Amino acid sequence: MPSKETIIKISQRQVETCLEFRQPRMDEIKRSEDAYLGKTKPALKGRFNIPLPIVEGFVETLMSKIDDTIKVDFKKGRESTLKASKKITSAWEKDSAPDRGAYNEADLDAKKLAIFSGFGALKLIPSSNPYFQKLSAIDYYDFIFEPYGGKNIDEHLFKGQLNIFKSKQELIDGAKAGIYDSTQVQILISQTTEQRKVLVQEQRKNKLNRFLAIGINPENYSYVGSDILNLTELITRVEGKDYYVLFDQEIGHWIRIKPLKEIYKSELSPYIVWHTERNPTNFLCRAPVDGIRPVAEALRILVNQNFDNIQKRNWDMIFYNAKKIINPAQLEYRPHGVISVRLKDGESMDSAYAKMETPDTTNITLNLAQWLTNLMGEKTGVTSGQAGIAEEDKVGIYFGNIQQAADRFGLLNKFYTQAHINIAKRYKANLSQFMPPRKFMVRFIGLSGLQEEELKREEVDSELEIQVTSVNTEAKISEVANTKRLNALDRFLKDPELKIQVSPKFLAEEILRTGEYTEDQIKFALSKEESADAELLSEAAKAIEEILLGKQPSLNRGANMAFVKKIRDYATDTEELTEEEYAKLMEYAYQHLEIVAKNEEEKQLLEMRTQMMQGGMGQTPINNQPINNQLPTMPQKETANAGMISND
Repeated sequence: MPSKETIIKISQRQVETCLEFRQPRMDEIKRSEDAYLGKTKPALKGRFNIPLPIVEGFVETLMSKIDDTIKVDFKKGRESTLKASKKITSAWEKDSAPDRGAYNEADLDAKKLAIFSGFGALKLIPSSNPYFQKLSAIDYYDFIFEPYGGKNIDEHLFKGQLNIFKSKQELIDGAKAGIYDSTQVQILISQTTEQRKVLVQEQRKNKLNRFLAIGINPENYSYVGSDILNLTELITRVEGKDYYVLFDQEIGHWIRIKPLKEIYKSELSPYIVWHTERNPTNFLCRAPVDGIRPVAEALRILVNQNFDNIQKRNWDMIFYNAKKIINPAQLEYRPHGVISVRLKDGESMDSAYAKMETPDTTNITLNLAQWLTNLMGEKTGVTSGQAGIAEEDKVGIYFGNIQQAADRFGLLNKFYTQAHINIAKRYKANLSQFMPPRKFMVRFIGLSGLQEEELKREEVDSELEIQVTSVNTEAKISEVANTKRLNALDRFLKDPELKIQVSPKFLAEEILRTGEYTEDQIKFALSKEESADAELLSEAAKAIEEILLGKQPSLNRGANMAFVKKIRDYATDTEELTEEEYAKLMEYAYQHLEIVAKNEEEKQLLEMRTQMMQGGMGQTPINNQPINNQLPTMPQKETANAGMISND
């Protein structure tokens, strides 16, 4: 491991390099912020410089179209992990809720920042005592990256965050808890002079300039206390290994340096970044507002020039004959003003006075403004319909507007879908590392409806697939498709001749699909196999895996015929099994026959009771035989010493 002095010197240089590299881009972003906030330079005397809310309107309209709620599902990798996938998805929903991790709020914050900067930076922060996983958006002014690292932040040699403010007491408490180096903390606190305190406040004011637009002067900002320190967090790769560094960038003093894997066992950094524009080579890219700002500036100038034109026409300059106008000051407008003029007999006022006419440019301004507005809407997708001022009544046009917004702004969603998959990967890894030692209870829909069970660490470590969906936009597009599909289905159902041309199963599938059931749910709903419950079959698959690993799974008290049949079929159909494995699988399946009989009998009794309450008696068991006689017969065992009970 390199010395900590070496790591801190490298970290300082890396931060300085990034700050110098990104400065021109930050200046551009600042101009976009000013346009959004309506900040303009003071107008020249007699001229107008009124801000127009064009950039603001674009940003807020765009936000209204991309404020989709992100839904994350952990899907089963193997059939045996179905229950684990449900429980981890439930844990995600619990930890991401507004009163805990506030994931959706952080996502919206990142989108707002990305509209100005071209990238959204997020940070997933886990804790074990107390347990939580909080997601936060990082301001683009604070984010550090490798200048030539490319779009994938995980491949950058360094990445981090500026302006992490900590109080002295927080550092002392962290040192006591073993998070920070206690000696280094004491040295840092002792070096916090009054001059450096002021500097910290000055650095903090950089972002407070945003308040100027709403009438708050950062110079009057009241800082509570004088013990605030400004720290920098960096994850840097030195000699092929990633290190976590928390330090004071100004003086180069660290309080925590650890190999990343000692903090995060997964060795995944807490930083996640997505971009609004695909650019394989550059981390920094154009932002959506960059294409709007020049047009917004042109419209602002155009409108203000029209105001200038009106004022000129109201107060046009005057030509006058000095020999005929006695007092030129009288030409200035006054209520009921009187002007003295020397005129010869027969002379008109035209010989003494004339106005310098300013042409009326209002129509030119209006036409040009409308053209620019239409051009902006056409190129960005923010049409009048999207902005909420359209008067279109036709459904087709309405759906067309939705489709246009989804096509253009959905690109943003598609780019950050991978980012949310990365968040879910980190969440799952953190859950395994930081979940509390006491019972971690989750609720999910299981065999008995809504049930609550403990989430176990071995379930968290299951191999699962991650599915990210955007709820709002996809729902709107789905609505359009479903409307067309339902119209077609309606024609088939109402026309007997058309109806016989397609299979009943196809019609049932399409009706369920328009109801937004998943393909797995549709397949299960149309299955003819009695009680072929997906979760029970998953538990059967898990039991098979455990037996093949040499473990002895517990008996499943909810087993049905499909459960037993799945294990029996696997044992009889899999040629690679040893005789011992075959015997164990068959023995485990046989042990469930009595459980199946009891469950099936209870099920039939319940069905009969329901039918009686509805006014009709149901059928009795086949041939009035006990349920046990309807169970599947177990195949003859092939080995004599397998411990099986024969059916002979």
